[in-house]
Amino acid sequence: MASITKEIKDKIAYLTLNRPEVFNSFNREMALLLQDQLDACEKDPEIRAIVLTGNGKAFCAGQDLKEVTSAELNPGNRFGKCKFHSGLQQDWVGAR
Repeated sequence: MASITKEIKDKIAYLTLNRPEVFNSFNREMALLLQDQLDACEKDPEIRAIVLTGNGKAFCAGQDLKEVTSAELNPGNRFGKCKFHSGLQQDWVGAR
């Protein structure tokens, strides 16, 4: 099961956080996948807007603390090359 899914309808990209069993808490895998999905949306001239939503009861509970508190899961820089996407050309909305 992918931790983030993407669906495009009517020139709108719907990115869905997909870890409902942990209230979509964000981990390294999700951060990198979201970065990839946002990069792909930015390069697609057909996408006019992006909606970020969550599957299940919660949009996002925040960072998955298992990664922060476990030396095995967090040996150092936990997000690596992830960058904040302030330069997106499309409008975007976070929604639940």
